[in-house]
Amino acid sequence: MADKKSPPKATGKAGSKIKGAGAATVTPPRPSTKRAAKPAAPRKAGATRKAPDAATRAELKQNLAATRDSVSRLANETTSKLKSDASRMSGEAGTRAKEMAREGKDKAAGAIATFAKYIEDSATSVDDRLGDQYGDYARTAAASIAGLATTLEKQDIDELVDGTREFVRKSPAIAIGTAAAIGFVMARMLRGGSSDA
Repeated sequence: MADKKSPPKATGKAGSKIKGAGAATVTPPRPSTKRAAKPAAPRKAGATRKAPDAATRAELKQNLAATRDSVSRLANETTSKLKSDASRMSGEAGTRAKEMAREGKDKAAGAIATFAKYIEDSATSVDDRLGDQYGDYARTAAASIAGLATTLEKQDIDELVDGTREFVRKSPAIAIGTAAAIGFVMARMLRGGSSDA
């Protein structure tokens, strides 16, 4: 028959026997209180512990200076290009804004002239209904409005802006009142136009 092996004897510490009258209990070994050392980080390829020699340091400084100079030159070129592009775009926007303002001025002058013509034409009916004195008021108002349209047509945008600034500076209360009246009239015209649709 095969050899039968006897069961192992109980021990307290690893490798020591438990003394006592045939004790059958086994105690596990104690865990170690020492911490395991961390494994060393793998070295990067080409990493050395030696300090670079003077020739290598000089070469590194030279490469660093060349890189710094090329980055500085590139930054200056990019900044210059961005400034010129911004200047060009600003000029184009200013030109386009002036064109639009000129078109708006011409349309406004045409509308004012049409309004003056309408008042002039209605002056005769005012003569018939209310009398010559009120008809003369209407003709005077029409002439003033037509003069405004002519002035608006003749002046350049810059002259109009300067004149408006000067007027607002001299009499701000009248400017605010005029702006409010124009806003009221425009609102009434827009509201009237939207209800007709």
